[in-house]
Amino acid sequence: MRVSGRRWLRTEGAAASGARQSLVCVLDAAGNTTVGSGVYLGEGRVLTCSHVVNDALGRDMFTQDEPVGAAVGVAFPYAGSRAAIPAQTLAWIPARRTAPGVPPQAARTGDFVWYGDLALLELADEVPASVRPMNWARMAEGQEVRAWHGSGQPFSYADGSVQSCEELVGFVDSTLRGAAINPGYSGSPLWCEDQGAAVGIVLGVMEPPPGPFHSHQVTRRTIVLPWQTVQAELDAVDRQHTTAAGGASPAGPDAVRPPDAVDPATWHSCTALVAGLLAEPAKRAEHGVRLAQELGLDVTPGVPTVDDIAEILLTRHRAIATFMEGLAAPDRATARKLLALGRAATIPGLLSVREHSWLLDLMSKDVQDRFPKAARAALPHTTLFDVSPALGHAPTRPWDAEATRADDDSATVQLIAALEEFWGDSAPVPDGSPRVPALLRAVEYLAATCVPDRMQRFWEFSEQVARRLGVASEALGERRDDAAGWARRRRKRTGPPSPRLTVRLTPCQTNTYRCEAWYDAGNGGDDERQVLVEDEPRAPADLVRLLHRILVRETSSMGPAPVVPFLEVLLDQEYLDVPVDQWDNEASPEELPVVLGAEYAVVVRCPDARRRAPDSVRHWQARWAELDNSGVLRLDQRHTKQLQVYGLLKEDLTVARVIIDSAPQHRAALRAVCLALGVPVIVWDRQELAGTRGDQLAALLLNGPARGLPHRMRRHRARALAESDGTATAALTPALMWDDASRPPPRPLWIDPTGQEPT
Repeated sequence: MRVSGRRWLRTEGAAASGARQSLVCVLDAAGNTTVGSGVYLGEGRVLTCSHVVNDALGRDMFTQDEPVGAAVGVAFPYAGSRAAIPAQTLAWIPARRTAPGVPPQAARTGDFVWYGDLALLELADEVPASVRPMNWARMAEGQEVRAWHGSGQPFSYADGSVQSCEELVGFVDSTLRGAAINPGYSGSPLWCEDQGAAVGIVLGVMEPPPGPFHSHQVTRRTIVLPWQTVQAELDAVDRQHTTAAGGASPAGPDAVRPPDAVDPATWHSCTALVAGLLAEPAKRAEHGVRLAQELGLDVTPGVPTVDDIAEILLTRHRAIATFMEGLAAPDRATARKLLALGRAATIPGLLSVREHSWLLDLMSKDVQDRFPKAARAALPHTTLFDVSPALGHAPTRPWDAEATRADDDSATVQLIAALEEFWGDSAPVPDGSPRVPALLRAVEYLAATCVPDRMQRFWEFSEQVARRLGVASEALGERRDDAAGWARRRRKRTGPPSPRLTVRLTPCQTNTYRCEAWYDAGNGGDDERQVLVEDEPRAPADLVRLLHRILVRETSSMGPAPVVPFLEVLLDQEYLDVPVDQWDNEASPEELPVVLGAEYAVVVRCPDARRRAPDSVRHWQARWAELDNSGVLRLDQRHTKQLQVYGLLKEDLTVARVIIDSAPQHRAALRAVCLALGVPVIVWDRQELAGTRGDQLAALLLNGPARGLPHRMRRHRARALAESDGTATAALTPALMWDDASRPPPRPLWIDPTGQEPT
């Protein structure tokens, strides 16, 4: 990266206004006197010196302990207001001695050289609209720099040149002309016009020590912290206290990233891609000017270099997405490589500037009120909404609904920004195309709550963004279907979301079964009816033909593309391992093969478990109500006794999903405990393998919404058939018990009058 030479990009025009828009005034306890300076980093955070904070609080200059809970007042002089905004310390790095060859020691009053001395403050209120985050660059010898007094007066600037920055601190010397850096300048950014950025901050003035200097000599030497030292100090604190800062960098996602903070490999990869896309100077000028205009950047006349474009892309929020918008269709494949590069480098901004404004324009007040709930429903498996500090390193701050107001536009902006940083939570997509980003999933769920006209507008937005990102329309369509199902449940409609054929199988001799069946059209009415009662035992292949024929007949009136029906199989507890989902019709060469588990969303249910344990009904209903929010309990080879499972399920009464990956001889007993304690969703592999399928089963459960699991199972079974070679395979053969408490199974025509199934 460059540290000198002409720059095409100018941060905010002239040096004075550019730096002063980020300048902070630190006030004393009374709010009347300026005690020092600071610099705005973005996202409500201010960087200053710890000794400036000590001074503001009336403490000794080099007091080491952090003033936890104490507030200091800061103001933004460029905004023309001295109104103090309260701020508290977010990170504290006390001043240390720079004595060579010894461990770091606390600095003391009278030391003429020290380092550290940093405080990161978090503001309690919003900053004025004219305040901008500072742009940063690496400090180098020979740079001409300018500092300001904390009062921010235009005439208070003091100029100097960097003479040394090889150690932990640097030194800036000033000529005997103009103002000198004095008390009140500590914490000021050191602005370098050539870089269009600050290259460090002021620590203090170096007083002549006894010996090397004579009293008649004039010294204008300032102790400074180079940006590279500041960054290393803040990064060290961030690694220690990531959870306290919500996992975000101290500068916040909206701050301008200094070019030297970009990994060199990422930089070179980016310049190579830009050079391939914009090899011609005219093309660079066209796209460079458009990009600068949309991002609100000031540039000099002339043609930008490849490095100029790369610098914007790797340091500015929304730059890559905005750049991609202006590229022709044949360039999109290369542009998506650039997007992947930015994602790997954690450069924020999934949406372009225009797309971001478009989405905000769609957010009327009532829509904003529904946005957090829709996003939570769309992303049940992310840590975004979890405020627990034990989560560790999250890409963004957890979303705290209690800390925001639903009628505050900034809350919506913050939630959009947080959602932009989550890319994964989505099922596999066709042909290796990108997964549906979390933000688009949330938008689809939000759209499903709107009236048709507003819904269509949201769809247009998400389709446009999906096209730019290369997301397959089929993948977006699946998320849209998920959203529609959620919206139906949200509106508390009583009808089931899809057709359902419920089949009770009674085992007979020689692998045959008697069968009775009930059909529900899924239109929300109470039209479940019995469609089959047979005393004649049938073999599995005959049952497949019979059930398939019933479903084809019953769904023929639903149109050319009906939703895939549920096929619920009621089995007694001893027969839950019957591989109904693998049954096929043993098709002749003239027949079309039909495999039940690939043709329909096949699940098994066990009503007799509630007859055996009547008190399981309340557990069953309570756990089902927590299906969308509960975690997943995984039973593996460590679990061999029923008492272990009993303890786990009694410890957490909300567990609704269990994976059984234990040894085959223990599965039935462990499953019986789960049934008795009302677990509605149980998954296991039919093969005689233990401890090898848990991760695959967990992926099926977690890669999508909880209520979409039966249809994910159907797709998995169909995909396994497509990938098989006709021989015995070790592929995952999952069984799914799906006991929907909102849809109790039908009663048979014949009932023992001495007993009654609990309701």
